[in-house]
Amino acid sequence: MTGNAKDKSNIIFFDGVCNLCNFWVKYVVRNDPEGIFCFSSLQSDFTENFLSQNNINSDFETIILFSEGRFLKESDAVISILFKIGGFNRLISRIISLLPVKFRNTLYKFISRNRYRFFGKQQDCMIPEEPIKKRFL
Repeated sequence: MTGNAKDKSNIIFFDGVCNLCNFWVKYVVRNDPEGIFCFSSLQSDFTENFLSQNNINSDFETIILFSEGRFLKESDAVISILFKIGGFNRLISRIISLLPVKFRNTLYKFISRNRYRFFGKQQDCMIPEEPIKKRFL
């Protein structure tokens, strides 16, 4: 684990072959110049071990955020990430959080179930570019 993981906090677990998920990771990287987030694909050994040690099951259908000793999934993870990025993203997170949880998670699950059909899929997990490689676990 790299030193940037800040005691295993602010880790975004994502589907490494999903084009939408990779777009999201790149968005977070661009909007997180301080590097508070680290990333790990759901397909990695690190993720499998870390989630297993914490009794978290991954069905590869949701983003998982580990932050401040808690695991967040689905829309709660997205809202928290947007809030932590700050700026205009914080406003977006507050607007999304006004929606009922059941509605936001139903929408999240619909997109998640259809993400490969809508956005496509890669054969292999993305390989991060050198400047951000240290943020990937």
